[in-house]
Amino acid sequence: MLIGGKWVEPASGAWFESVNPFTATPWALVPRGGKEDVDRAVAAAKSAFYDGEWRKLTATARGVLLRRLADIIASEADALAKIETTDNGKLIAEMGGQLKYIPQWFHYFGGLADKIEGRVIPIDKPGVFNFTREEPLGVVAAITPWNSPLLLAAWKLAPALAAGNTIVWKPSEFSSVSALVFGELFERAGFPPGVVNIVTGYGNEVGEPLITHRDVSMVAFTGGDKTGEHVYQLAAKGIKRITLELGGKSANIVFDDADLDDAV
Repeated sequence: MLIGGKWVEPASGAWFESVNPFTATPWALVPRGGKEDVDRAVAAAKSAFYDGEWRKLTATARGVLLRRLADIIASEADALAKIETTDNGKLIAEMGGQLKYIPQWFHYFGGLADKIEGRVIPIDKPGVFNFTREEPLGVVAAITPWNSPLLLAAWKLAPALAAGNTIVWKPSEFSSVSALVFGELFERAGFPPGVVNIVTGYGNEVGEPLITHRDVSMVAFTGGDKTGEHVYQLAAKGIKRITLELGGKSANIVFDDADLDDAV
C-alpha cells in the first residue's frame, strides 16, 4: 500500500486474492489493510497537509503537478485500461475510453487550482473590510467502487488536490490493482510524499476506521445506496463534510424472443 510516499506491507501481514471475473480465477494479490494501516495513512496525510512541502506550494504549482500527472496518465492509459478490465471484467473499449478521458479531468482542475477565489463583501459598517477566503479542508477520505475505479477516483482526487487537500484513498476490494498502479504515477509527477495515500481492504476493516477517523475532514463516497446510508451515519458522528454518489447497477429487461447467450 502507499503510505507517506512509501510502499508498505499491511500491518497484519494478510493479503487477499483479486479474481478476474471473465476467467473466474485469481490473478493478483492485494494487501488486506486494517485500522493500524488507516491510522498510518491518515497521519501521513495530516503531516503532509500541515507540515510538508505540499502546504508550501502555491496554487499555481499545484496546478502544474496536476497537469503533469494528466500527461503521465495519458501515456499509461492503455496499460491501465488492461489492468482495469482484468480486474472488473468490463469491456476494454469502455475502460480504454475512460482512461483516455481521465487526463482531461486532471487538466481541467489543474487549470482551476489558482482560480479558487474569495470575495470582498460590502456591509453597512463604515471602515470595516469584510472578505471571504477559500481554504482547503485537510485530509479527505476517497472511497471508490469496483465498476470504474480510476474514473471515479479522478472525480474525487482532482478537485480535492486542486484545492490543496491531501488524500487517503480506499478502492473497492474487488478492483484495487489499478489504484495501486495508479499510485506510482503521483511520485512520477512530483507530488510530495503523503499527499496521496492508498489503503486497500474491506469496508468494515478499512472503510469504517477511515470514515470515523478524527483527523479526516471530509468523506467522498461512491457506491450503493444502503452502504451510502451507513457511510452518512458514520460521518455524521464526526460532523464531517460528505459527498455521496449512490445508485444501482443499470437494470436490463430481457424479452422472451431474446438470444439469451447474447443477453448474458
